[in-house]
Amino acid sequence: MKITNDIENILDIGYKLATERYYFRLFDLVMDSCMKFTGADGGELFIVDKGQLRSIISINKTLGIHLGQAELQNDELIDMKANNFISYTAAYKKIVRIDDIYQEKQFETLKLREFDSVHNYKTKSIMIVPIFEPGKKVIGVMQLNNCTDEFGNIVPFPEEYEKLVSSLTSQMAITLSNMLLILELEELLKSFVSCMVTAIDARTPYNANHTRSVAQYCMDVADYINALHTRGEFSQFITENDREQLYMAAMLHDLGKMITPREILNKATRLGNQYDALKNKLEKIVLMLKIDMLEGRLDSAEWAMEDLRLSNFLAELPGMNIRDHLTDSELYRINEMAKRTYTCQDGTVINYLDEDERKALNITKGTLTAEERLIVQDHVVYTDKMLNEIKFNEKYNRVQKIASNHHEYLDGSGYPNHLTADSLDILTRILSIADIFDSLTSNDRPYKGTIPLPRALEILDSMANEGKLDKEIVRIFSDMIKKREYGR
Repeated sequence: MKITNDIENILDIGYKLATERYYFRLFDLVMDSCMKFTGADGGELFIVDKGQLRSIISINKTLGIHLGQAELQNDELIDMKANNFISYTAAYKKIVRIDDIYQEKQFETLKLREFDSVHNYKTKSIMIVPIFEPGKKVIGVMQLNNCTDEFGNIVPFPEEYEKLVSSLTSQMAITLSNMLLILELEELLKSFVSCMVTAIDARTPYNANHTRSVAQYCMDVADYINALHTRGEFSQFITENDREQLYMAAMLHDLGKMITPREILNKATRLGNQYDALKNKLEKIVLMLKIDMLEGRLDSAEWAMEDLRLSNFLAELPGMNIRDHLTDSELYRINEMAKRTYTCQDGTVINYLDEDERKALNITKGTLTAEERLIVQDHVVYTDKMLNEIKFNEKYNRVQKIASNHHEYLDGSGYPNHLTADSLDILTRILSIADIFDSLTSNDRPYKGTIPLPRALEILDSMANEGKLDKEIVRIFSDMIKKREYGR
């Protein structure tokens, strides 16, 4: 086959080599192309791996053999210092052509002869070409076996094939180098994201597993949706890129909590850090009232009544600080106590409960005041701002939007932008559901006890019926969880 007659084919192969995205297809493409243009009956492709040569493709057309990396992973690695043509080519960056391996004196050819014996085959001519990445570093070796002419006769590999094969393998090396660079950049991005997640989780013991749990739920439900799609039971399909964008967004959805004050993130009770100060203040007032009574500044009956009121409140305070819900009578006593003051001898007035303490003890759900809740909700605003500073490539071009919108609801009642269904894609809807479910079922949240799984699913269903969450995805998510937990 004359090279000059194959310019169009070579250009076509060059284009394919330059645009291939998957390295295993790239290897197959270059191997098949080199065999086609040289008339080789077989060959093997080796890649340098930590100073040794690893076989990743082995082909023999006559024997119908086509082995890939998975089948060859247990093959013995070749030492680059060994006395064989493969090692020589890699070490000295030189092309080797052998017309007849059975007449070869310089290099050891035992492996090929053993192959021939086992398969009743005869390898005769071979050509071994080093594969260079940009910069002339050897990243692999290609071995071609048994060059055949137009009549099917085994002939030596002509010298003119050296440039052809070197050209094709060089193009492969450039594409492979670009692939590896992209993979390295992705690994760098993923390690950075993992680092950020570790930092977020370290800021509060109440969030330690949340991010990774949410990411895993997202991946699980994406796979479940695709399984339903394959069976014709769900119209939408989560592409591989969708999946990667969803995972990245899930890992970064709470990035803004890096800005949220730790005392709010870790607030496990209504009063939080104010509890000890309030307790000490009330105990001090009890003591000063007694001194006033003993020194005649306060009537004993009035003192007894006030002392009882304070003592009862101090006895109730620990429970009111931590209990999930307070009764109306407890809230009444709290607000009545907030109206009372003690006046010191110098005229200083001390409120039994200042406004911050009153607000904290009046919290009816969770442990955060309205102001503190707004501060926590701001984490999605900061998530959006921080992710806006990361120059995501096209592969991750929706991560910022998905992560920043995970607290939005379909009916517009979410935050921070009150978006509606038209602005929330399926990936954002999946993330929202996964985030809520993990928050409900986790046993490490400071402001609530663990909610049983059936109750958590009921809450999701209720939110879907209210128009906040996607009904279909909630149904799919619930089915997935039930099958996992109950086998049904």
